[in-house]
Amino acid sequence: MKIRELFTKPIDRPINGVIKADQRDAESIWQELDEYVVTKQLTEYFRRFFDAFLAAADNPKDPVLSARMAVWVSGFFGSGKSHFIKILSYLLENIEAVNPQDGTTKRAAQFFDEHKIKDAMLLADVQRAVQGSSDVILFNIDAKADSKSDRDVILQVFLRVFNEKLGYSGDAPHVAEMERHLVSKGAYEAFKTAFADKNGSTWDAERDAVDFLRDDVVYALAKALKQSEESAAAWFDNARETYRINIEGLAKLIQSYLATKPTGHRIVFLVDEVGQFIGDNTQLMLTMQTIAEQLGTLCQGRAWVIVTSQEDIDAAIGEANKAKSQDFSKIQGRFHTRLSLASSNTDEVIGERLLAKTEAAHVVLRDCFEKKGDIINNQLAFVGNSVTMKSYKDSAEFVACYPFAPYQFALLQKIFESIRKVGATGKHLSKGERSLLDAFQSAAVRNADRGIDALVPLYDFYPSIESFIDTSAKRSIDEAPGNAALEPYDINLLKGMFLIRYIPDIVKPNVDNLATLCVNEVDADKLALKRRIQESLARLEQQRLVSRNGDLWFFLTNEERDVAREIGHVEVSANEKWRLLSELLYDDILGGQTKVRHKDTKADYEFNRLLDGAPWKNASHPLSLEIVTPLGDEYEALTEAKCILRSSESGGRALIRTAEGERLDIELTLYLQIEKFIDSPKASAAAASLKRILSDRKDENRERRSRIVAQLGDLMLAGDCYALGQKPQIKAASPGTLLDELVNYLISNTYTKLPYLKARQNDPIAEIKAVLAADDIGQQGLNLNGEEGNPLAIKELREYLHLKASVERVLLSDVVDRFTGIPWGWKPEWEVVLLVTRLYMAGEIKLMCEGDDLDPKNAADPLTKSVRFKQISILKKKVPDAASIKRARDLYKDIYSKIAREDADGLVADYRAALGEWQNDLKSYVQTASIKHHPGKDVINASITRIGKQLAIRDAFEFIETMLAAKSDWLDTSEDIHDVVSFYKTQLPTWGKLLEGLAGFVDNREVLQKDSLGATALADLESIRDNTAPYGQIPRIDALIKTVEGINESAAQVKRERALNSIDVKIAEVVKSLGQVQAPADLRNKALYPLQELKTKVAGLLSIPKIMYLQEQAGTLLDDAMGVIEKASQQAAPKAPSVVKDSGATTTSTVLTTAPKSVAPKPSKVIRAADLSPTIYLETEAEVETFITKLKAELLDAIKAGQRARIS
Repeated sequence: MKIRELFTKPIDRPINGVIKADQRDAESIWQELDEYVVTKQLTEYFRRFFDAFLAAADNPKDPVLSARMAVWVSGFFGSGKSHFIKILSYLLENIEAVNPQDGTTKRAAQFFDEHKIKDAMLLADVQRAVQGSSDVILFNIDAKADSKSDRDVILQVFLRVFNEKLGYSGDAPHVAEMERHLVSKGAYEAFKTAFADKNGSTWDAERDAVDFLRDDVVYALAKALKQSEESAAAWFDNARETYRINIEGLAKLIQSYLATKPTGHRIVFLVDEVGQFIGDNTQLMLTMQTIAEQLGTLCQGRAWVIVTSQEDIDAAIGEANKAKSQDFSKIQGRFHTRLSLASSNTDEVIGERLLAKTEAAHVVLRDCFEKKGDIINNQLAFVGNSVTMKSYKDSAEFVACYPFAPYQFALLQKIFESIRKVGATGKHLSKGERSLLDAFQSAAVRNADRGIDALVPLYDFYPSIESFIDTSAKRSIDEAPGNAALEPYDINLLKGMFLIRYIPDIVKPNVDNLATLCVNEVDADKLALKRRIQESLARLEQQRLVSRNGDLWFFLTNEERDVAREIGHVEVSANEKWRLLSELLYDDILGGQTKVRHKDTKADYEFNRLLDGAPWKNASHPLSLEIVTPLGDEYEALTEAKCILRSSESGGRALIRTAEGERLDIELTLYLQIEKFIDSPKASAAAASLKRILSDRKDENRERRSRIVAQLGDLMLAGDCYALGQKPQIKAASPGTLLDELVNYLISNTYTKLPYLKARQNDPIAEIKAVLAADDIGQQGLNLNGEEGNPLAIKELREYLHLKASVERVLLSDVVDRFTGIPWGWKPEWEVVLLVTRLYMAGEIKLMCEGDDLDPKNAADPLTKSVRFKQISILKKKVPDAASIKRARDLYKDIYSKIAREDADGLVADYRAALGEWQNDLKSYVQTASIKHHPGKDVINASITRIGKQLAIRDAFEFIETMLAAKSDWLDTSEDIHDVVSFYKTQLPTWGKLLEGLAGFVDNREVLQKDSLGATALADLESIRDNTAPYGQIPRIDALIKTVEGINESAAQVKRERALNSIDVKIAEVVKSLGQVQAPADLRNKALYPLQELKTKVAGLLSIPKIMYLQEQAGTLLDDAMGVIEKASQQAAPKAPSVVKDSGATTTSTVLTTAPKSVAPKPSKVIRAADLSPTIYLETEAEVETFITKLKAELLDAIKAGQRARIS
């Protein structure tokens, strides 16, 4: 059975696959209605449309429903949206179609019976909708528009089609207005008759040329309207210029027209390709919005607008409003019904109209799929597109789609749309005048005479759009048959590659997918087909008809071919490829890494980078890594033995010999050619089309670079590694890990003395500063032998310095370079400087900076700044002779009464220990010695300074020489230190008694001075206190203090007893007064407590002035106590009489009760006798008499006033 025999209708029959709004011949109308397929999706869309249409008709007074009078139909290119609205136009007008074969007639609604529409309710709604009358105006807006650039072009188009529908002039709106006016006056027919009489031809035939028929029109107007020809001529001459109409005017025209029709009458505008016409023109979108709004408002649901667009309304508005400068919410409200035709609709339409099978075909195809279904689907399998590029899911789908594959329906839609968008097509295809139905019919016809083992390859779809492709885009395909270097199959493959040129995201154009697209038989040998395609691609690439980007192949247009040819002529040198390869390997893949952290020591080691024997950038480090690639001249000659030998050269060297890479040289060369061409002056001045091609090449090159990087990474991992004459087995998951492992191996096996540096510092610079700040040099010496001091590393450094520094000057920079190099590798360099610092602080070496000895206090800066390493010299220390050592030992014995060690280092260590002990003791006494009346401050400060200077000497030779030079000074200092230390260790408590005693004797000094023994003892104590070196007088202190204390106590005792007696008298007086008022306990306490407390204080005092002062205070406290008693007596009022009521009597008796009688003390008055004296001293009898007279008068006044007088 052949393919043409499978279908219920002839596959090659004429099918109107191109639906045009203005194509309304009888044959087209009949076929469109008869063969229209109402799919499930279309059923839903018809339902939504008629629901809205009938709701507005049934509720004319509802403003919400009547405002929803617009429909937006969207769908991709070829989806059938134009066909949909055309069918709607037929139904709403319910036109009468004529069968071109037998002449029978049939109304549009009759085509839509229960077989075409399965939904009974929808079918009833369709029948109900066509009962009313409607004016249906279907048009393609682009075809009707004069100029897209006019602001009111959409308004003019609507006005034109409306006028044409009413039989008025469409081309001249002012003429249509004249006709409308004539109709309103009932003079239109008279006008036509007059015009025909004058012109000889009918008005309808001649009105398009109205500008040339002025006299005839003026004559007819004058006759019809019964006015003068002058008036008619004046109107005619100005009509075109004066005629103006806006959107509101149009809406009112339509409203007025509808007012002349029955209530249910409607006018429906069906506008094809509105979205494409508007594009991103904001003004056109605003016009469309306003038209819909005005029609909805004024016509109250009787005027409908139905439009089509390739984008849904939201996308179209978004495109037109990129600047967000307008509000399109109203148009969204008007176009409430939105229908979006999807790909499934197209699949179903093509299946029913074109691919419907006979019963026999069903059986044959079903059997075929059951036998070979797995083979067929395997033939149609894609790489990386398994979800979107579907094969047959079952035998039913195979029967429905055959001879096409299911994926071809969606794929061809994407192909058509992509070709249109990139501008590779002429105006017909870009305007939607080519349908998918036609494309599938064309491909089926080409394969009609093949058997049912055939499949339709993609390139068979090419002829259906060939005539609509721009010549520039298809020139290379047209010219290919004349190319002797190509075979016929190459042209087919080229056609298929053109179709998928702009959809690489849908189907990746690699060899596997190209083979799937080109498979043309169920049992085709796909491996042989792939080989054939690869050979064909090679020939096409040679002729620069296709280009390759990795595994992907792309069709080249004529312009792209020219660019590819020029790119191929760009010269690329071997050195340019080497530089690019170095950049890709060392910068892109290895991230520009120039050092590796050693896993054991955590130190960073820099390495040189080489590629194919040449260094990449800086190459001054002990370690080297070389990568050998297939691009190198020595690659083939570098066998394993030669690689091992090469890795053993020049110290620490590692080598990676990458695996061989397919097309690596070609890809690198092409990458550089494209980059150089894009950067050339010619490319900079290129036209827009060429710049687009170059932009594509740049994008392609970005992918190429990523692909080369990935390939190089794989080649590194698949290659062999060599290091130090060995072939270590290193397994790594990434190039970065491979580098880390290989260089770590190199570090561990190159630096054999690296383990000497066991203890490492987290912050060696901080440790250098800490070592320099340490005072205990002896402890530094001990630290050199501990684990923290890295004894093996110290020994290595010490031996080198002792040998080297004895014959020549050694710079710190030389030491650092030596021990960071092979075989030590002590990194970072600060670890080496720390070792030097420790030897320096232990006194084993001497450091000089710019000719001067380096002091530890000033050493931190030069030792922690690598730029100053060349300024620091390391010297071997001098050794003192035996005589100097003997004299120094004798001095040690004289000072400390101990015997020191005999060797120089031991002797200096003993000195340091002893001096350090002194230093610590003296520093602990500094604060106490600074207190007033404490001796030894100057000695302590001077001794601390002297000891500090001596301990600061690091060199043993210099240390001993300095001690001996100041021998006598040290002996004197030792005596002073001995006295001071002895005083503060043993005599300080006695000294404290001295200072405390003298402080206590100050108040009674005048009394003590009157006693000869006391005065002498007091003077001796003050003399000892003021002595700067009182150390020999300390034993006398206790006896002298005892003498003074005895005399002081005796003198104070007399005064104390007298004061206590005076206080007791006053206390007795208070007690007496308290008894008189019968005072309660709290009052007694309050009155007596201050005097009793004063008595207690006086009893414990030795200070005579204080005793005398407190005795005076007793009088004041007495007055205060009397005041308290007096105030309490005044506040104690007599109790009120008590009333006792006899409960059994009729009268009340009163019983008076009184408190016990108490006598309050009289108020007291203090009379200060001294204030009454006329002079300070009384020298005469008269003065005495005067004084006594005044005193007597004061006393009598107080008594007369009822007061008690107290003389003070």
